[in-house]
Amino acid sequence: MTDEREERLEQLRNLRENSEAYSYNFDRSHTVEELQDFDEGNEGELPEDEFSTAGRVMEIRDFGELVFLDLRGEREEIQIIVRDDEELLEDVEGLYRGDIVGVEGTLTYTDKGEFSLMSQDLEVLSRGVRHVPKEHFGVEDEELQYRNRALHLITDMEARDAFRTRSQIISEIRDFLEDREFMEVETPTIQPVYGGAAAEPFTTHVNALDQEHYLNISPELYLKRLIIGGYERIFEITKNFRNESIDTTHNPEFTMMEIYQAYADYEDMMALMEQLYERVAIEATGSAEVEYQGDTLDFSAPWPRMTMREAIQEYGGFDVQELSDEEIRERMEEHRAELDSDYERGLAIAELFEEVAEENLIQPVHIIDHPEETTPLCMQHRDEDGL
Repeated sequence: MTDEREERLEQLRNLRENSEAYSYNFDRSHTVEELQDFDEGNEGELPEDEFSTAGRVMEIRDFGELVFLDLRGEREEIQIIVRDDEELLEDVEGLYRGDIVGVEGTLTYTDKGEFSLMSQDLEVLSRGVRHVPKEHFGVEDEELQYRNRALHLITDMEARDAFRTRSQIISEIRDFLEDREFMEVETPTIQPVYGGAAAEPFTTHVNALDQEHYLNISPELYLKRLIIGGYERIFEITKNFRNESIDTTHNPEFTMMEIYQAYADYEDMMALMEQLYERVAIEATGSAEVEYQGDTLDFSAPWPRMTMREAIQEYGGFDVQELSDEEIRERMEEHRAELDSDYERGLAIAELFEEVAEENLIQPVHIIDHPEETTPLCMQHRDEDGL
């Protein structure tokens, strides 16, 4: 790979000396995806027009006087055929997997029935100087996938689809909430006092004020100020920053949505959430039932409600309400549950819930009636002390 990269860099240096190494633009008549719309198998009659498209070369199969390229667009691939043209074949000889090219030609089928674009002209638009893993292997290392997202997306079309679905989900969330007269707002990212969650902040210095400030760890406090100011239905989709752990499920910056509605309680919010999930699942995937990691998740509203106490009883086989503090400690030791702080009964119950119940909750469900120690910013339970 080191030798190949040196060759690519040398090639790039020569191009820079003799011509423009990178094109300013390329006029496509069609994207790769649009060209695929003409493929109806050998039964179909292809137009005789000339077409132009562009994409990344993912595979090169060189048979001397005949070369096949797999050209990848944003969503699809098309096979490019180069033959019987000395100048074109010479250009192809200098290609590497990962280079981006523009191609002009006519549509055809090979003798084996493969839909292809027969090249009449080929222009190298962007030279790649780094090795691109072969499609069969891709980027297998999970950490590399997260740290080098461009390389991951080059080699993994399903990853592209996941981000495309994510974008659609966010659009559908906005549409759903705006249909219900919620207004999207923005709150400060740099704050003099951070709050709304228990987390370690990133610090920064504001030169104009000569003061230490913080990146927001949650939009909560500012959103509540907008409710105080008179807005009745608001939401924000925002970046939050927490100067804590890093792994595939925790990032120092992440996207959060918070919603606030005047004159509503948690029953209203549960109804809103399950309706939102149902709508978004249908719009983004075509169904309220979604396949995920071997399970079929059904986001159809309404969802069942289960108290934390009931969940522990269902999956752990014991009733925390009937246990003394000493017995709860024994249960924690039995299930290897630990607290990050001194013992508090409510925190211990929540930890037991995570150990004995959480992994069994596959289908959407609202877990309600949390111990008051776990949610200091929430209202007291209407009827039961300690929740």
